[in-house]
Amino acid sequence: MAEILFLGSSAPFQLPSFYCSCWTCQAARNNPKQHRTRASIALIGQETVLIDAGPDLEFQLERESIRKIQRIFITHWHFDHVWGLAALGEPSRIARWPRIEVYIPSQVAYHFDQELAYMKDRVKINPISPGDRFELPDASWEVVKTTHNPESVGYIIESSQRVAYLVDGIFPPSETLKRLKNIDLLILEATVDELLQKKGEKWDNFSLQQAIDCWKKIGSKECILTHLSCHSWNKGKLVAGFTESERLEVEAKNPGLKFAYDGMRLEI
Repeated sequence: MAEILFLGSSAPFQLPSFYCSCWTCQAARNNPKQHRTRASIALIGQETVLIDAGPDLEFQLERESIRKIQRIFITHWHFDHVWGLAALGEPSRIARWPRIEVYIPSQVAYHFDQELAYMKDRVKINPISPGDRFELPDASWEVVKTTHNPESVGYIIESSQRVAYLVDGIFPPSETLKRLKNIDLLILEATVDELLQKKGEKWDNFSLQQAIDCWKKIGSKECILTHLSCHSWNKGKLVAGFTESERLEVEAKNPGLKFAYDGMRLEI
């Protein structure tokens, strides 16, 4: 049986955010248990397989005593999801790992050659597209489309349970919804606690309520929310979001819902 480990659970910026003095960040400064690093998970079993590799990756791996990585699946080419790749070249050489299998949406695979060419000999690049499937030692993997940007993807992981990881993105496209039937656990993003949009403003991330509505429409028994900024969006800027106690109240009102935290583990 494999285990999912949440390496990080924040949105593009850590919590607390160095530039922010709102009470959400101040609370995190006063309580290290509320710290969050950029969103990523590891599937740990016979292999260690990551989804995304944010800029906090080295810290996350040391915190969780992970000494070797076999594969990394990328959801999309944004800084907070890929820049940890840059740190793996020399360590993997020193530790004499086999080449890391890296799976990248085909439309953006060229970024690796442009930005990380110095470590090309340490990885094997696998361009992927929605509909691709992989049978790996601990689970089967399926690539599905998400709605964050034109190339973004999510993953369905099937072991003893079917788990969908859809981070970032808003409501999934119809072809993905068909693949989400009978999902046991849905992992969604909920980037901002409250989203007060101006008319006509486009937003490619869920608010907390939008994520809950999406979960209930899909109908999985359980849902974990990650990629949390713990802020609201108001008049074009991030402002303080819910307190820790308010998050517990949201969980209590929505049985089956949990907020991810760094270091959270569950068996699948």
